[in-house]
Amino acid sequence: MFCLFRNSHIVAQLDRFVILISWIIVLYWLHFAFIEKALMSKLFAGQALLVDLVVGIPLVLAMAVMVYASVYWSFKLLIIFLLPRFVYQVEESIEPEDELDELQKQHGAQYWQQDEQSEKDSTSAEGSLPDKKSDSENSTKSF
Repeated sequence: MFCLFRNSHIVAQLDRFVILISWIIVLYWLHFAFIEKALMSKLFAGQALLVDLVVGIPLVLAMAVMVYASVYWSFKLLIIFLLPRFVYQVEESIEPEDELDELQKQHGAQYWQQDEQSEKDSTSAEGSLPDKKSDSENSTKSF
C-alpha cells in the first residue's frame, strides 16, 4: 500500500484542485490562529507574553505545514481508493544496493581503494606534524 501511495501521482488537473483546497484550509487555519484567537492583536498591542512569541508563533506556523500535508495526503488517499483512474504510477527509484553495484561497475574497484589510500595518507600526514607540547615547553623556558 505504501508503494502505491509513494509511487503514484494525481492527474495534473485534479492535483491543482487538491492543492487549492489544501491552501484554502491552511489559510483558514492561519486566520483562526492569528485573528480569531487574537494572537495578532496581542502582538500589536504589546500584550503578548514571551511564551507567545517563542512558542506560539513557531507552533502556529509549523501546524500550518502539518495541516497542508495532512489535507493533501488525505485527499490523495481518497482519490487512490475512490477514483483510481485519476492516478498514474511513476517508476520506482533504483534500490540502494543496485545503485552501489552500478557505481562499482562504472568506476571499478580502484575507485574505492583510492578513498582508502587518501585516508591513510591523511592520517600519516597528521603524524608528521611537530609536537605542540614541546613548542610550548620551549617558550616557557625562555621566560
